[in-house]
Amino acid sequence: MKKLLTLTAIALAFSAAPALAGPQGGPRDGSGNGPKGGMFEQHDTNGDGVVSEDEFLSHAKTRFGEMDADGSGDITKEEAQAHRAEMKEKWKERREERMEEREERKEMRMEKRQGADEGSEE
Repeated sequence: MKKLLTLTAIALAFSAAPALAGPQGGPRDGSGNGPKGGMFEQHDTNGDGVVSEDEFLSHAKTRFGEMDADGSGDITKEEAQAHRAEMKEKWKERREERMEEREERKEMRMEKRQGADEGSEE
């Protein structure tokens, strides 16, 4: 049990490490423009500009709790698969929302350009 928890915490640490490493561009640049703020800000719970081991592991334990659907203290293969399927659905919804927003911005730019073109023809 303890070994599983330790291995899970290590796996979560490695999976989140790239996000904590630094800006990557776009909404994932740590600027807080994402749905829950930047990844660094999510981990830096006391706002001191540093993510301590306790803060990092606290986040990992929260994620573990989200995956442990029955609260048994263990994550079964079925729970892991169900959590992944749930996350994939959320990612799909976010992706569709972003695509709609981009399309709306594109239409607004085109309308703005058409208005500017019509104004310059007069």
